[in-house]
Amino acid sequence: MKFAVIGHPIQHSLSPMMHHANFKSLDEAHEYEALNIDPKHFHHIKSIISERNLDGFNVTIPHKERIIPYLDALSPAAETIGAVNTVKIKEGKWIGYNTDGSGFVEGLKHRYPHLQDARILIIGAGGASKGIAYALKTISKHPITVANRTLERLNKWTFDVYPLDLKEVISNIGQFDIVINTTPLGMDQSTESILNLTGIPQHILVCDIIYTPFETPFLKQARLNGNETYNGLDMFIYQGAESYEIWTNQQANIEAMKERVLEHLKSNQN
Repeated sequence: MKFAVIGHPIQHSLSPMMHHANFKSLDEAHEYEALNIDPKHFHHIKSIISERNLDGFNVTIPHKERIIPYLDALSPAAETIGAVNTVKIKEGKWIGYNTDGSGFVEGLKHRYPHLQDARILIIGAGGASKGIAYALKTISKHPITVANRTLERLNKWTFDVYPLDLKEVISNIGQFDIVINTTPLGMDQSTESILNLTGIPQHILVCDIIYTPFETPFLKQARLNGNETYNGLDMFIYQGAESYEIWTNQQANIEAMKERVLEHLKSNQN
């Protein structure tokens, strides 16, 4: 079987490495490649994918919402979220799923066992934010708060969250147990942080969905402030494992996937 990940830019993606580690551990001869799809050329996506005869593909920034008009069907979660990160191709039909949110929550449960009791703030209102907010809503006893520079974007969401202007986050941050950055700020060696976390309460678990760099400026600032931090590696692993299971109806080797990615990240730090 043949798979891929589409995005722009895509050179930073460790998805091919992770999935090939899984294939190897299961003694499967599947293929997986990274495809850089410029938004200007996205209208050619059907022919691009068809030429490669793929059985499925992952979707990353900035195409998680852009892909939807090209799909034949959506899973209930993907339809509610309005963002897709996994597409299964079956008998010529493209079916969209969202494994971002469930992947992040699955990993976070191990780090924060009483996740259902936590008061949670999500920063950013893009596709990943929607997936995570939706997954958290299914288990949380409290409303999920989402902060963004432009709150109008939240009006288009098909499920309810509590909106908060990004400028008001720091003055309200003490009421939360977990803060999750879902914006791409901090990727590609950027030294900028979405917020100034100096002096925030130390009980807050500070999370970032980025996994490379392993510690973003956002997480570094939190760590130096004395907060526990949690990056996006587990989300990346679990969403990938769930994608594989959607494509093949077989269980992925999560340990092999995580071991290979960690090995790469550690080697790049040296």
